[in-house]
Amino acid sequence: MVCPLAADKVIGKSTMIVAKDLPSTKAAEAKKFNEEVKEITKGIQGVEIDVKAQFGAGDQYDTITGVVPINGGDPINLEHKEGEVWLIDFWATWCPPCQAPMAHNQEMLTKRKADWGDKLRIIGISIDQTAEPVVKHVEAKGWADVEHYHRAGSSCSNQYGIKGVPHVILVDTKGKIVYKGHPAQRKDLEADFDTLLKGEAITGEGTAPAEGAGDSAEADPGFSALDFAAVNKEVDDFEEVGKALQQDPKVQEAAKTLMRAFCVYLLREKFNPFTGDTTGKFENYRVLVGPSASIDAIKPILEEKVKGSFQVVMQEHPMG
Repeated sequence: MVCPLAADKVIGKSTMIVAKDLPSTKAAEAKKFNEEVKEITKGIQGVEIDVKAQFGAGDQYDTITGVVPINGGDPINLEHKEGEVWLIDFWATWCPPCQAPMAHNQEMLTKRKADWGDKLRIIGISIDQTAEPVVKHVEAKGWADVEHYHRAGSSCSNQYGIKGVPHVILVDTKGKIVYKGHPAQRKDLEADFDTLLKGEAITGEGTAPAEGAGDSAEADPGFSALDFAAVNKEVDDFEEVGKALQQDPKVQEAAKTLMRAFCVYLLREKFNPFTGDTTGKFENYRVLVGPSASIDAIKPILEEKVKGSFQVVMQEHPMG
């Protein structure tokens, strides 16, 4: 359930998703499954099939094609050269969690560029709609040592299964992907770079191949048993809560100055075929991007009027 705070309607949507990420060696099986399920679900609204084989940890880097330098020029291909260590960072200027990792990328290069030379490349690929805001953002932040590209018409997000940002790919000197995931899971990227440049391996979460991922009875992290009847009632009731927010004069005044202003109820249910159990995760995303004064005006109103059994996920990005 999505409440755009600057609008006058609350939008509800229900979707059934069949999802599985398989290693690149399972491409034939993924294709066969998708073809068969497509026929079964033809004409049914709200069904998404997302079973795919993708490149991940343990695979050789597959050349990313068609990205464009943010300052202009023809689309290029990012071809790895033996002996180089790469960090590819998928990000966006409008994404609050992307800012600290990209700032850290610049900090590492400022500190160690003389040591690493041309053997270490940190490559940013922006998923912004256009390159113009990326140029302005990078210049304002002083992130010039990172190599910045705009995704433009490249299929690299699908190629590597990038479902959200920030998301990074770490490639070793032999062109093997040694890590794929959120940058926060690598606690010391600087040490990772040094290790890989010596030809040694890194370990830890996200460094293992995807083979067999999810083929177990273990619950997904963050999901638990929920009273779905009670939670679904909260979701239904949010339509009136959202309308009240949209009609609040203080919210209206502040929201019209924000680039992004949303209050979202997200209820996710997962069925585990190995146990027969259904678990869930209920979250309230509060997305506020724009002037600090406007964000500060809306936050206490959300605290007062939006209450429930959900976990609050605050995504704020003050800009001036």
